Amino acid sequence: MRRSGPFHALCTVILLAGMARSLQSQGAPPAEARALWVTRFDYDSEAKIIRIMETASRAHFNIIYFQARAAGDAYYRSKIEPCAALLCGKLGGTPTYDPLDVAVREGHKRGLQVHAYLNALTGEAAGIEGQCRAMTESDPGNPRHMLLDHPEWVMRDRTGKPLPCPNSEEYVWVSPAFPDVRHRLAAVAADIARRYDVDGIHLDRIRYPGESWSYDSASRAEFGMDPATHQAAWKEYRTGLVSRMVRETYDSIQSVKPGLVLSAAVWGIYNDKWAWHTLAGSTNLMQDSRGWARAGYMDVLVPMTYYRIGPSYCSRIDWKCTLDEQMQGAEKETGRQMYIGIDASKGAREVLNEIRFARARGATGFAVFSFTDADNARIWNPLATDLFAEKARVPDMPWKQSSATVAGGTSR
Repeated sequence: MRRSGPFHALCTVILLAGMARSLQSQGAPPAEARALWVTRFDYDSEAKIIRIMETASRAHFNIIYFQARAAGDAYYRSKIEPCAALLCGKLGGTPTYDPLDVAVREGHKRGLQVHAYLNALTGEAAGIEGQCRAMTESDPGNPRHMLLDHPEWVMRDRTGKPLPCPNSEEYVWVSPAFPDVRHRLAAVAADIARRYDVDGIHLDRIRYPGESWSYDSASRAEFGMDPATHQAAWKEYRTGLVSRMVRETYDSIQSVKPGLVLSAAVWGIYNDKWAWHTLAGSTNLMQDSRGWARAGYMDVLVPMTYYRIGPSYCSRIDWKCTLDEQMQGAEKETGRQMYIGIDASKGAREVLNEIRFARARGATGFAVFSFTDADNARIWNPLATDLFAEKARVPDMPWKQSSATVAGGTSR
């Protein structure tokens, strides 16, 4: 008997829609962030960047954190900061190619998200790139380095002595108490968001190097009390400066491109609740990363948990222990995402074991440091044929999609 009429038509539409959803869910890749840090030391040519993107794509990564700022310098064509010495042969030289442009183009061609990775509070390399070099004047028409114009921005100790070069902190750090230090990072991030088709901005070194810094004039003046007799308030004040800097950067990129993702590489241990007697971000480095996420101006926290799985759970600096704590504190309690950090220099076996364990625990994603370490550990084939054999999509961020819609933009 032939069936017809409005009721039959409605049933047919519902049935077809259900079938379509079923087929889509069957064919859709799982949601799992698989990030890879690419530092300035990992590339030295356009060809190397292409190899990096091709290698990451074949291993089924889906996010690249590509370093574009190290110490008040630029690994792209900038009108705000001078070309980096590693790129141009001298600080303030003229680049022969644009690494960030190549990374975005080649990454997107292969289905990878590319986030511009910016060091936030480092003003000069102080050992990490070898011997300290004298600041040089830029080539005509190129921007000048910020410390040539503002040497007073350098962090200082209790006696007022500036961080020297070289030092054990790898960089000469600058103080977020100076408004223009904060504004400069926000301006750099907004400029990149405006001129490059990046999928996000990724911050690193967004903290103090230690509690002994920064007793500079701007910090003392705004604080208005004696740090020696108001130690708790002094720490809270400096923590607030870093948070202010993150908020200003978030607001700047959202004003340019609503929905753009802001993430940060944060200290691996937020609070030393286990009495491991090690540095912790919130207590020693003035980095309240979870406060940023709870307040809604940080989308993804990426803890630098560069540790090994310990012989017993929560033994001294045990990776499994820190994973569980970060999943609870950095993600479940903030409502934002957390991609757990993995140190590829620990070897392929450790990398695979950590990914396997994190996935079993239900982690939203992983971030592997770094391309060169992963390359040396030869993790690409083991990942592509086993744990990453199936491609994955970057997890959705409902709060970003709604904010972009309200602002009239589009989310990625």
